[in-house]
Amino acid sequence: MNKIITNLFSQIMKFFSFEFSGFDILNRTEVLRRKNIIVNRLLLITNILITIFIMMYYEQIGSVISSLSLLIPTILINILITYFVSNQKKDYEKQVMGMYMAVLSVSYIALRLYFLYPVPFTYIFIYVALVIVALFQNRHAIILGDILIFSVATFIHLNEINKNNLFRYNHDITVYLMFLVLFIFVVTSMVFFSEYMDRERKRELKKREELEGEFQDVLWSVFDTIEDFSQVTDDDEELSKEYVCALMAKKMGTLLKYDEEKCDQLFNFGIVIGVNTDFSFNYSEDEKYNILNDYKKIKYKLGIGNMLLRRTRIRIKCEAMVRSRYESWFISENFRKIKAEDSSIENQIILLCETYITLRDKQSYKKALPHVKVMKEITDIFAHFYDESLLQLFNENNVEFEVIYEKTRS
Repeated sequence: MNKIITNLFSQIMKFFSFEFSGFDILNRTEVLRRKNIIVNRLLLITNILITIFIMMYYEQIGSVISSLSLLIPTILINILITYFVSNQKKDYEKQVMGMYMAVLSVSYIALRLYFLYPVPFTYIFIYVALVIVALFQNRHAIILGDILIFSVATFIHLNEINKNNLFRYNHDITVYLMFLVLFIFVVTSMVFFSEYMDRERKRELKKREELEGEFQDVLWSVFDTIEDFSQVTDDDEELSKEYVCALMAKKMGTLLKYDEEKCDQLFNFGIVIGVNTDFSFNYSEDEKYNILNDYKKIKYKLGIGNMLLRRTRIRIKCEAMVRSRYESWFISENFRKIKAEDSSIENQIILLCETYITLRDKQSYKKALPHVKVMKEITDIFAHFYDESLLQLFNENNVEFEVIYEKTRS
């Protein structure tokens, strides 16, 4: 029994669901059309309930003409709205017209029913009408409904006062109007607030779409740059330089008592330039779309890109340091601030190893230096670039780093 009730409730919710397959929430015509569909279905159910009500209270309502005057106009309006919804799907103006007809229809039902049978029970339909109109979340629709319902309801109240029918239930006209005005104020405020939030949401979505487009352009430009830095070099000597840097970095990780995984990460960081063969980003538009919609792929490529760019910056900085080590501005306060760029221990490890290798190697602007000379320069000239404990550890184990360099570079 519970399963049947659950399925029935699920079908009812699906019948009045705002979303459906292929629905574009940013398309204002589709959104308004969907609102028209839901309101039209509510009107259909309302007509059924009104028909049942007429059959139950036929004698109190009066003639057949009065009953037909309640149902026929709303049924005709329902048919007209259905036409707009079904045959004018992409015409925004027609959907707006359907919305206004729905407002007129639901207002007419509530007011006509209350006029024919002015009791508190039928007065509830006026509140129901306002709620249904509020479903459009449109200020023009709710204002039209407010003015129409309030003005006609006030006319009915005054008419009933003249006939002395309203007071047979001992209800004061002031109470009716007070609650109606309060309800109109609450519902209208909610619609205005919801419309404002929807407008701001669409504006934010538009900004995000523009930003996403710009981000994708920048992203693929970064990927192109990454590709340039990730090609295998034909220079075995340069390749071995990255390899010795990676070995030295991993050795530093071992001396710092890092676990095996972190030591491997240091090794990969040290050797990432010049050894990657599978980072081509020359993709078609479909392939780009698939990548951008696959979180794991984009995260992987961005991770590799971040590592490559950081590693490249360290190499450029190391060369600038070695070239400028005897210039006066090298020991200035401004140049020392560059240390902040490499505050992470991983960056400092790679920079230290890269500096050692660059000093040991022969360059176009310098001759190759022996190990002892290099260690003295690192201690005397480059000390302010590195964490004191890290530099001390490197000095204490300098022989091991010399062995790694000599075995690899030879």
